[in-house]
Parts: sequence; structure tokens; C-alpha cells
Amino acid sequence: MKVTIIGGGISGVSLAYLLTKHTQYDIVLIEKENIGGKALTVRKNDYLIETGPNGFLSNKREILKLIEESGFENQVIESSKESNRKFIYSHGKLWEIPKNPMKLIFSNFLSLNGKLIALKEPFVKPFPNDETVENFVNRRLGNEFLNKIIGPMVCGVFAGDPRIMSMKSNFPKIKEIEIKYGSLIKGLINLMKENKATADAVSGGFSSKLLSFKDGILSFINHLSRGLVIIKDRIISIKKSQPGFFLLGEKDTYTSDVVIFATPAYSLSKIISNYDKELATLLKKIPYAPMAVLALGYKNKNLPSVKDSFGYLFNLKDIKDTIGVLFDSSIFDYRASKEKVLIRVMIGGQLAKDSVFKNNLTEMGTKELQRSAQIHSPFEFSYIKKHSMAIPVYTMEHKQILGYIKEFEAKNRGIIITGNAFYGVSLNDCVKSAYNTLDRIKRGL
Repeated sequence: MKVTIIGGGISGVSLAYLLTKHTQYDIVLIEKENIGGKALTVRKNDYLIETGPNGFLSNKREILKLIEESGFENQVIESSKESNRKFIYSHGKLWEIPKNPMKLIFSNFLSLNGKLIALKEPFVKPFPNDETVENFVNRRLGNEFLNKIIGPMVCGVFAGDPRIMSMKSNFPKIKEIEIKYGSLIKGLINLMKENKATADAVSGGFSSKLLSFKDGILSFINHLSRGLVIIKDRIISIKKSQPGFFLLGEKDTYTSDVVIFATPAYSLSKIISNYDKELATLLKKIPYAPMAVLALGYKNKNLPSVKDSFGYLFNLKDIKDTIGVLFDSSIFDYRASKEKVLIRVMIGGQLAKDSVFKNNLTEMGTKELQRSAQIHSPFEFSYIKKHSMAIPVYTMEHKQILGYIKEFEAKNRGIIITGNAFYGVSLNDCVKSAYNTLDRIKRGL
């Protein structure tokens, strides 16, 4: 049996690796550009820059399993102790956030009124239906909690807009806790008693360690891709043939018994438009947050002490163009040579879409560092990478789209749709989907 995978990001490459290793099928991967997708690692001068994801948490089982079975354990690195320090810029000041989320209630970060509203959370009735992240947080914890804590986290992880993001699609475990226990606070207390790992996952991995690879995320994807059959082509359309499917590419045509799409939703929409117009229309409804990554390198470490931290996010009311600042050389070794500092300024996201497409990104980023972190030293190096369609955003329509995809796959046995537009945006989510797809293939779809 021939299996063709369309898309060479982490979803497609990890799946191609697993299918090649665990089945006897003929596996082909077709990618229109370079392997890795948006997970691009760039080495320039004395710096190693991630233009996509920076790492993954140590409590993520699937990606650790893939690292082990592919023999890449010796390349895994752990974030530094300094990176445990995280900040939020709010009202003209950087506030260090306690590692224990419960301690936020007793810090000076929230106003007295904000604390009182949050402390009423155990008495708020659960709401069983889906709702936006904004509505959920306002209802249970209050608007100040949204602007200062949950909103910045949403920007940092998803580059999203809490006003349009689905709670059930983006934070299903938290929504489940509300329904099961009637309260997030009660739920977390119970989970800590029952299962520390589950509680940690729900609370955002506060006690988990951040991991990455010595030579960057792309080094792992390249490692997985060695030995794979990879064809460089852009697939234009698909149609049914006997047996299997016929794929039309820009350079060639292909036939396959099974076709697995691991492409962005907007790319799949074009490919599938003549095959299933309704699916193509639904896929167009998945918005993508734009993002520009500005990397700045500094000659010495005579910068404010905040540089010895993970970095900081922003109170939603204080966002101008930048939604996050990461001190990469503090988070991981090997990101800058000794005595040098690498900072990544994340510009754009759903809340500052237009900023990504401006021409003065370097000036924009350095002014933000001056305003929020008091970093006035001149940089010696800069690098910019723009992603006009960076991260898929799971809106209130996301569950409907997934439901139609399942119906489509049931009617079109042999076509499988996966990737970060559907089953989670993190590295681990993509790898988990690859394992799930492997199981489907081994069970006969």
C-alpha cells in the first residue's frame, strides 16, 4: 500500500518517520518548500535563532517518546534555572509572577477589587456550553484577571485574541474541571491530591521544565527526515481514482492508496476546493495569527537584571505592537556565545495584526525594550522573520469544522486530515496527532 503525506512540517515529518518505522507501507512525503515549515532554526554570527517554536515541556509524553525511539536523546537540553523567572509588563512596570499560580491572589499584582472578584470563583455556577476565553475568564475570575494573567498567556502561547477563541477548543481540560468540580480552585486542589501531573498540565506546566535541542527545533525535524522519501512539489488538487487517489502537482502527478494532509488549513482549502467545496469553505474560516520575530544580539551582559529570566508578556491594555519578549540566551545555552545576549521580540499576533507588516520592525522592537525593560544598550546584530500566517486560531466554529472533517473522512476512506490547525498547535500536539494517525493506519483507517 502506498501512503502519501502532504506537508513537511513537524506533523508531516514525524508521521512519515513513524509510518516508515512501524509499517511495511510505501511512504512518500511531498513538501512544496523546505522541511520544517515554520519551525525554522537560523544560525547567524554568534547566535542561534528560532523563528518558530522554542521548545516543549518535560511533561509532554508523546514528543519524549518520539525523541527516544528516534535516538535523539543526547541532543535534548534543559532550560536554565533563571528561566523560571517570568514577568508581566503592566502599568509601566515589570511584575515577577510567582511560580505557584495560587500565590497571585496574595501578591500586589492584582488590585484589591481584582482579588475579591477572583476569590468569588468557587461560588460561580458552571456554564456547560462553549464560550469564548474572554467570557469564561470574565465570568469566573474577572476582567482584571483576563487582562493581566490569562490574556497575556493566550498571546504568548497562541498569539490569539481571547475575544474570539473557543474555551473548549483551546483549554478543554480547564472547561472539564469547571463542569466536574464546579470551580477551578476546587478542581485544582482536588487534582493536586489525586494526580500532580494532571494538575500541572492544567495549570500551565508551572513545575514542568522547558526542553529543546542543542542545535534548535529544526535539527530534530531534519533528524527525523533522514532516510525518508521526500519529493519537492506543490500539490494543486486531488481527485478519486481507481484504486485510491490522483494528486496533481506543479511538477508531476502522483497516485496513492492513502493521502494524509498535514498542511495549513489555507493550503488544504485550495487543494480540496474542487473535491469538496463545503470543506474548503469551512477551512477558510480558520484564521491565522500573523507574527514577526525580531532577534536582537548584544555584545555584553551589562543589561538590566531582568535579562536573567524567561522574559515577559504584556497586560492586554499595555500591548502596542509587541506581545512578548523572550531572553533566549538566558532560557537555553547554545543560543548565544559566551558573554553575549540574544533577545527575541515577538511582534503582532491577533491583537496587533497590522504591526507585522510595517517596515520599521527593528525600531519598533528596540523602542519596546526601552519602554518596558529599560534596555537602552545598542545591539550588534538583528534578524527579522515575518510569518503572515503563523499560528491557527481556534474560534467558536472550530468544533463544527472538526465535526465536518470526521464526516468527510468517513465518506472518503483513505483521506486523513491532521496538523496544528485541528488538533493542537504545540510541538507535542503535532507529534501526538502523528501517533494517533499511525494507530489509525495500523487499524485499517
